Amino acid sequence: MIIVNQEDCIKCGACEGTCPSSAIQVGDKQIIFCDTCGGEPKCAEVCPNGALTIDEVEVDKEGHTQVRISYNPARCDQCGGSPKCVDVCPPKTLELNDSAKMPIDGFCVMCKQCVDICPMGIIGIPGVIEPASREINIDGPIYIQDCVGCGTCVDECPAEAITLPAVGESITIDETKCLKCGVCSQTCPWNAVFISENANPVKRSKEIKEFTLDASKCIGCNTCVEACPGDFIEAKGATLSVKLPEVCAACTLCEQLCPVDAISLDVEYGEATPAEALGVSRDVEKCTFVGACAIACPTEAIRVVTKTGMKLPEQVASDEEPSFAVCARCGACAAACPNDALIFDEFEVEIDGETVLRNRIQANPSKCDKCGDCVEACPYDMLHVKDEGNLPIAGFCTLCGKCMEACPEDALCMK
Repeated sequence: MIIVNQEDCIKCGACEGTCPSSAIQVGDKQIIFCDTCGGEPKCAEVCPNGALTIDEVEVDKEGHTQVRISYNPARCDQCGGSPKCVDVCPPKTLELNDSAKMPIDGFCVMCKQCVDICPMGIIGIPGVIEPASREINIDGPIYIQDCVGCGTCVDECPAEAITLPAVGESITIDETKCLKCGVCSQTCPWNAVFISENANPVKRSKEIKEFTLDASKCIGCNTCVEACPGDFIEAKGATLSVKLPEVCAACTLCEQLCPVDAISLDVEYGEATPAEALGVSRDVEKCTFVGACAIACPTEAIRVVTKTGMKLPEQVASDEEPSFAVCARCGACAAACPNDALIFDEFEVEIDGETVLRNRIQANPSKCDKCGDCVEACPYDMLHVKDEGNLPIAGFCTLCGKCMEACPEDALCMK
């Protein structure tokens, strides 16, 4: 069976693209793959016709063997349209498709193509090839390691806080502009940028719309081959050309560095999920700025200026326009705290009957020395030091939900 180091996967999709039996699916959060049920595939056990069977194949020169699943379409009747193998598959990789030649896919044949193509080496075989593990010691709200200088994140940054001195050099991020929204880390093709100590950001979906080589322009200089961080591009010396992969990390370094503009790469990204998009959300049309939410919040994570000119929760007069602000739970404060007085973690909430995880900030007042590092790190100007009460620091959201309970207009909800 294959094994995957999920934490260091860059979600490039190369493994899914090369798998001949569709046994690997790259999701936003994890890789779903056929692991042959630990050597005892349940699909083969329940197949009534012997269409799915088990045998062993040598996987290295030393003679190590691994179980694989073999499929004989001639014996498969799809169990009347409701295949038993699909029903019992633990990772749910097996599927019935429309192919007359191969109506069932999603089983591992131990071809090792996923192992060979993975640019990070994080796919392996137990006892034969151990998955690579990347050592990252994330320090601070912004952390950059092993940036390849593709610049993919630059235009995606909503705060225009990222600059790239030159293609191939490392990016720089202006901390005074950075919102800690996490869009850059969700976009980065090579997992080189981390925000608020989040080592496993949910990656944006992406689709390669076009990846072509104009052979009439290519001069066989191999600049793209040498530049590709994942060794996806193959040199074709005999024809003074190169072979482009069907699927890759799509960082566009090859296109940018090609001296004769022979490569065309068009990538379409799915929507990003900024830190403030998931958690407490406000319906602008329903909100009347009464400020009940700000009064109810036990950690002062909401600020409201009412229509009557009152600033809450401070309860002081203000000539500002009516406004609403809430902690985005970006985690910058926790990443900056030297004493672990603030902790960035995940909390279970129920949305439309489904239990999901959302980020929140937790506090341990006994560890806080009021150094103010978190206040300076907060890009939304929500945190502040308190001289009274049980909380030395306020302005962080714990997702307690009291603001939603207090809102008379039902303008607040969990997303």
